[in-house]
Amino acid sequence: MEAIRIENLSKYYGKARGIEQISLSVAEGEFFGFIGPNGAGKSTTIRTLLGLVSPTGGQAAVLGFDIVKEKEKILARTGYLPSEAMFHSGMRVRDVLKLSADLRKKDCRDVAAGLCERLQLDTGRKVDELSFGNRKKVAIVCALQHEPQLLILDEPTSGLDPLMQKAFFEILRERNKKGATVFLSSHILSEIQRN
Repeated sequence: MEAIRIENLSKYYGKARGIEQISLSVAEGEFFGFIGPNGAGKSTTIRTLLGLVSPTGGQAAVLGFDIVKEKEKILARTGYLPSEAMFHSGMRVRDVLKLSADLRKKDCRDVAAGLCERLQLDTGRKVDELSFGNRKKVAIVCALQHEPQLLILDEPTSGLDPLMQKAFFEILRERNKKGATVFLSSHILSEIQRN
């Protein structure tokens, strides 16, 4: 089965082009690098696949589900890491992780604890006090803790230091070996090539 199938997908914002006539397929279990320069439409493509924005033309399916008609089914099986993570002010990391797990109606405490340890993330800190890199770690744990079958990661390493990038890619390779499909966007060719 294809984890992602895109046929002539387009998204316009008024007259401005977001993406135009994109076609690609990603096999289930693949580690797929989606590369392009800043402004090429990678984030727009991802948001369209997840049903966060509606396509202007074309069609796509994620895990066999239509992106327009069945987006709830897609979101239930997908871990999404946006390029910039935003959280409610005043919340502690542990509260953000619990909220994310509760939204999925799943007990993720053990998996979250393991990820936090590997990423050196202090769950007692308030998200407002965190650096950009540490907020990115919170978003990574939120995306991975429910052990989704598809990971869609938009510029996932921005803000992470080299040691955390290494730990992050080790986690992704482990998930991929267990059968998860990884769809990773980046504008850094070397980042895609080494995985």
